[in-house]
Amino acid sequence: SEDAPMSDDHRPRAPRLIDDAGFSPARRRVLKGSAAWLAGAAGSFAFGLHGIAAAAAQPKNVTDYRALVCLFLYGGNDSGNTVMPYDATEHTRYIVAREGSATRPYGITRLRADLLPLPALPDGRVVALPKEMSALKGLYDRGRAAVVANVGLLGAPTTRVSYDNGSVPVPPQLFSHSDQANFWQTMMPSYGADAGWGGRIADVMAAANEGARVSAAISVAGSNLWQVGRQVQPFPIDAGEGAVALFNRGDGGHGAAFESMLAAPRENLLEQELVRVFRRSIGGEEAIRQAYASTTSMLARFPASAPADVPNPASGWHADLMAKLAGVARMIASGESLGVKRQVFFVAIGGFDMHNSLEHHRFALQAISDGLAAFDSAMVAIGKGNAVTAFTASDFGRPLQVNGTGSDHGWGAHHFVVGGALRGGRVFGTFPSMDTRGGSEYTGAQGHMIPTTSVEQYAGAMARWMGVPDSDLPLVLPNINRFGPTLPMF
Repeated sequence: SEDAPMSDDHRPRAPRLIDDAGFSPARRRVLKGSAAWLAGAAGSFAFGLHGIAAAAAQPKNVTDYRALVCLFLYGGNDSGNTVMPYDATEHTRYIVAREGSATRPYGITRLRADLLPLPALPDGRVVALPKEMSALKGLYDRGRAAVVANVGLLGAPTTRVSYDNGSVPVPPQLFSHSDQANFWQTMMPSYGADAGWGGRIADVMAAANEGARVSAAISVAGSNLWQVGRQVQPFPIDAGEGAVALFNRGDGGHGAAFESMLAAPRENLLEQELVRVFRRSIGGEEAIRQAYASTTSMLARFPASAPADVPNPASGWHADLMAKLAGVARMIASGESLGVKRQVFFVAIGGFDMHNSLEHHRFALQAISDGLAAFDSAMVAIGKGNAVTAFTASDFGRPLQVNGTGSDHGWGAHHFVVGGALRGGRVFGTFPSMDTRGGSEYTGAQGHMIPTTSVEQYAGAMARWMGVPDSDLPLVLPNINRFGPTLPMF
């Protein structure tokens, strides 16, 4: 079932291009815009990434430790029920826009009494988080968390007018899970992209990790494109156990036979390279095993059980995310002892494709809130509170109008950033109005949000914080020069 809270099945349905009576203009215009995005972006990135080591400045004099932690919410988080207007008038508009009537016929929208208001925005408006996100609200109040409003994939700065008249390129297959998740992670104008912007950050900063005993890219959520670089490759680990032993080497007989095989003379260059890869994997496995053995005390900071009021199976979100963040925390606790100065981590949970019901959405948000708060607390405890930045990402957002008790595929979305280096306690970007008919940030009958901040501006701020020189930002985010400055998050 697509609405099962803990489903990890992210296989997309056939992409839908809704006709003029629904969301978008004619299929012909959407495909034309997508082709323009691909062609234009490819032109701006014609030099490719194969020469990144030679082209990049390769910062070497790095003495501190920094890490990015990507928390990917597979399925498309409904940010319309994640960050909401709190002002009485705007809150009523929010209810009407979502449910079609102030009487709340579907009971999906959140009442003001269930919201936690944030300090007023510069324009005087007040937005709020649901009460289940009280832990994240606490981080926000202490300046250790921020909201990034209406961020998403764009081909160029886009308004309602320019989108509807087809004068700007748009990303291909806007409402396809797999396409949008891949584009979000790669920021590459090609379906054949095989590197992600997290991996490219690690590539540019590779000189800072000379002599490292482990990869700069560690995943506790399996394979992903975000961490793949040209020099740096992700090293997946089990969140609870650490590195998985290669070919059952722990068994004396197997281990001795495997070591004998590796030690045999090799004249073939491909065989020599394969042995080198195996050696590297074994070395990483041993280093991670040692790191895990010395950090078991970290587990106490990540409660495995969900709060008592969270029902099954929704409690699975809590247990899954806590285990994965605990795994990342254990690696960071040992990072510098392993010779790493710059790292990128990938964490993911699924179940956000809630077409039929948003009933359990609040429990997913609670898991995100509690997990990020526990993680930040652990970083502070080990002296890395200002050295680690965690952020959320997702395939896309959802339209403001619900489709009954659930919500459909959308575009722009609100996200969270957590860490001590942030200029926290702020909402970055432009929070949308609730006027889906007249607002410049919406298009179509369902109220799809057109992003007012590009993923490049969001990601670029974090790349700069990691130490990527401004001159090398296009190596990490090839289309960044199409947009305005990066967000002033740090």
